[in-house]
Amino acid sequence: MEQRCARWLLEVRDRIESDTFPLTQEFIAEMLGVRRAAVTETALGLKEKGFIEYSRGHIEITDVKSLEQVACECYMVLKEEYNRLLGITGVANQSSG
Repeated sequence: MEQRCARWLLEVRDRIESDTFPLTQEFIAEMLGVRRAAVTETALGLKEKGFIEYSRGHIEITDVKSLEQVACECYMVLKEEYNRLLGITGVANQSSG
């Protein structure tokens, strides 16, 4: 669950181009197809590790590199393919944070 959540948060970050965004635990649970309690537990764990800040529907990714390490390897594969399709070069392995 931690890998899936980390990957999904990173994908949201990439799409909106911001480390901060409004998302509720309920919405994340729907997107990941899990119970809200699983998202609550996972978000708390990521927060305790210092990877995110989370409060009442507001998420801030505070440690992108560590979150990328937690995410499954498919995150970079998806990011590279997305960049290829959009014609974006030289940014597949860059992180801001």
